[in-house]
Amino acid sequence: MAGIGTFIAIAVGSVAVVIFGLQGWLSNKVETLWEDEVWDSARVEEREGQKDSSRLPESVAWMNSLLASVWPLVNPDLFASVVDMLEDVMQASLPKIIRMVSVDDLGQGSESIRILGIRWLPTGAADQSVDEDGNLKPASDGKPNDRAAPGEGQLEDDEDDKIEDELNDDPEKKKAREKKKAEEQEEIAMREGMEAEQGDFVNMELAFAYRARSSGKSIKSKAKNAHLYLKFYLPGGIFVPVWVELRGLIGTMRLRLQLTPDPPFFSLCTLTFVGQPKADLSCVPLSKHLPNVMDVPLISSFVQTSIDAALADYVAPKSLTLDLKDMLVGDDFKKDTVARGVIVILIKQAKDFKEGDGGIGPMKGSSDSYVTCSWGKFGKTVSSTRVIEDDQSSIWDEWAYMLVTPEELNAEEKLRLQLWDSDKYTADDDLGRVEVDLKELMHSSKTKNTMCDREDRFMGEEPGEKMPGTLHWSVGYYEKTRITEKQISQQKEDDNIKSREDLKSHVSENSERKLREAKEHDESKEINQQKAQDYRELENAMICSSPPDPNYPSGVLSIQIHNITGLEVESLQKRDEEGMEQKEDDEEESEELPSSYCTIILNHAKLYKTRTKPKNAKPFFNAGTERFVRDWRTAEVMLTVRDSRERELDPLLGIIYLPLGKVFEKRSQIMDTFPLVGGVGFGRARLSLVFRSLELKLPRELLGWDYGTLEISSPVKSKGTLPHGLAEHRIKIRSNLGRAKLSAQNGEWHPKRNKKSAYLAVRNRYAMPLVIEFRKSSIGPDSTPAFAVFWLKDLPDEEEQTVTLKVWTGGKDNIKTATTRSRYYGLEENEQPLGEIEMTIRFWRGLSGYHKSFAQKGRNADMKNVMEALDTVNDEIHGSISDSSSDSDSSDSASDDSKSDHEASTRQQILQPHKHSDTETDSHTKNPVKKLKNMTTDLVKGDNDASDGERGVMGQ
Repeated sequence: MAGIGTFIAIAVGSVAVVIFGLQGWLSNKVETLWEDEVWDSARVEEREGQKDSSRLPESVAWMNSLLASVWPLVNPDLFASVVDMLEDVMQASLPKIIRMVSVDDLGQGSESIRILGIRWLPTGAADQSVDEDGNLKPASDGKPNDRAAPGEGQLEDDEDDKIEDELNDDPEKKKAREKKKAEEQEEIAMREGMEAEQGDFVNMELAFAYRARSSGKSIKSKAKNAHLYLKFYLPGGIFVPVWVELRGLIGTMRLRLQLTPDPPFFSLCTLTFVGQPKADLSCVPLSKHLPNVMDVPLISSFVQTSIDAALADYVAPKSLTLDLKDMLVGDDFKKDTVARGVIVILIKQAKDFKEGDGGIGPMKGSSDSYVTCSWGKFGKTVSSTRVIEDDQSSIWDEWAYMLVTPEELNAEEKLRLQLWDSDKYTADDDLGRVEVDLKELMHSSKTKNTMCDREDRFMGEEPGEKMPGTLHWSVGYYEKTRITEKQISQQKEDDNIKSREDLKSHVSENSERKLREAKEHDESKEINQQKAQDYRELENAMICSSPPDPNYPSGVLSIQIHNITGLEVESLQKRDEEGMEQKEDDEEESEELPSSYCTIILNHAKLYKTRTKPKNAKPFFNAGTERFVRDWRTAEVMLTVRDSRERELDPLLGIIYLPLGKVFEKRSQIMDTFPLVGGVGFGRARLSLVFRSLELKLPRELLGWDYGTLEISSPVKSKGTLPHGLAEHRIKIRSNLGRAKLSAQNGEWHPKRNKKSAYLAVRNRYAMPLVIEFRKSSIGPDSTPAFAVFWLKDLPDEEEQTVTLKVWTGGKDNIKTATTRSRYYGLEENEQPLGEIEMTIRFWRGLSGYHKSFAQKGRNADMKNVMEALDTVNDEIHGSISDSSSDSDSSDSASDDSKSDHEASTRQQILQPHKHSDTETDSHTKNPVKKLKNMTTDLVKGDNDASDGERGVMGQ
């Protein structure tokens, strides 16, 4: 009986669940059908009303009719940026079971969005500034601000002040003017975020709605409505196609349009949603055996959440600003950098700070200190110094560069320098911080376009909390340069403009002619604003049409990857002609298409990686980055495109090599299509690059690269006399990536096998020293009785220099202190150097074969990928040089400069990633165990001579 009762209870519960589920399903179905009928009847009534000439249509009926006619004709490619945004949102919140997702298609359908109503909004207080007490200033306040033109940073009246000072020689008036200017500079930072917006604006509120038509079960009928075609990729290469149909959408948005006298008469558009728009979706897997899965939690909730998250990014107080002028003209590339300038920081020294590791008994505490640079609110570390161990008076002398964008300005960020104690097994300890307001640095006369030395006490995490110790550092804000006289003479935008005076008069005449009717309405302010906008626009166009000024080599580089067309993987299998034709026809729908992603490499360092675009022959990325470049004349950019594959290495589809010295030879901004070369694929990538110089002139020593190869010419000589015995010891020269041994011969030191030079791989060059150790052979471990140190930050790139180094007494603590502190004068009081040595060195920029052993290690995958790309570049360049040299006349080569030929041959010899290094690494070890391990590894990998075509163990 108990068993029967349990069975009856289970049966009743199951029936109840089924009834409850059917009730919910029927309720949703009836509600959907009812809403469809209501919307269909409204559409029919609207059409009948349009046919009846006696009826007065609603105020937006004409706009809805226009949208209904134009909507099906709109090119779906215009929504590529929306696809890009949706993929970003979905990729960031994927469930663990899904590897990646792609939006393969977005269609707007034939049913258009309806405008429910438009309401005009007043300007409000947007044209009024706010004072320091939070009160609105009168609209008639005629004080100028820096918002007359988009992108204009600060008022630039320094030149006017200088002219006024020259005309007026009264010292008392000069002093009073300087005092007044100093007081104004202190208030600028506070006024910056409270200034009025200038210009004519149109403000309106718009209510919109969308309702899909009733559709059948076929995809063809569903395609008439707005839709998405998604692919969810599962492990093992399996993907699930899902059709997402937009059933309904309703919301309200507010628009703010800036007017301009030039077509299309609208400049900037700021839009924001008033509340979260409501969207209704329907998800259907593209399979006859699967039902509508809108009620399945996994897919439905994920898609719905992604759409809601994408819309929430523009709900008030957030907004989206569009440049309608550029969009309607058709330019989708940058003409200027987003960054307004750069913060330059020199971290010198920290002393008397808190001990990170406390002492025990007689053992004193110590700290392994380093400093990080970041924004106070954002928190992410932008730059970090090296770690100096066991030192309470650390000296770094390291530089850092931080770009300043509108995001930091809108957030009212603070520059933060934070001192840390590095711990191996626990979280690093915070030893104090220094914070400075960003706008204070931008506007203060002490830091604007100049370096200011500071000494600040460390503060704690809580406001007002003081920490022991002080930080000695220098900081300066450098803005972008305005157009120079040299650029004006080289620009191709307007040949009639030959000087800055011509530019000002040209802009003034055009602006007054455009707004000549505005004078009758007492709108002279609009003329001044129009002059500022036209001047900035024409100045940017002239800068873009001229090469960067070589007198300002440092600046901001913007790289944008738009899209790739015709992307495919080269087939290594033979096909007949019919198969090739079929492959070309089905290229865009083939399952063999690559899942591509791009990597941007600057000066042989990986900077940026895009997201992966699954199985797409025409991937649209629209992604990029902006970085500070020390010297555009020597900088190199490489774009690599790889195919993302599961459980195997990503093959290289192709690369694009862009030496900026040639790219910006005629223009500061380019947008072009470049072919992919050197990989296993084909395609053409559309890229745009912009470079803007800064008011920063670094010394030659600081214009170099972080990666390079150091050449030490033979011999190394002693200058003067060294203590007895040192001249007979061998020396070992080491960097952070390699080492070389030189033997003593008649008071000089030469490399092994009578080589002319020794080479050392270098990374992070501006934070590391070159160490020269005098090694004494003895029973047991060898000793170091003396050493010398040279910091590579004092060496210019690719310039041969003879340097004199002081030799100091050796010892473990001595060498440790000298190689971490940038200034060393001995550990003992009044310690004197033992003597001096002289060596000739040269720093070759970039990775080379001497970095090979370091790149092969597992944790250095980025460097390994860069070296693979470099190998491809070298092969392409070597092939082009061979082709050109075979066609040249032998008499031409005789007239070449011998010095340049020697440098070229040296670079060709050492700077090839596939060449083996000569430094003392594991491949040259004397340890028999390591030798056996290396031999076994080479056999397993199948490595053999480059000229040998055989592969594998038998080939070796």
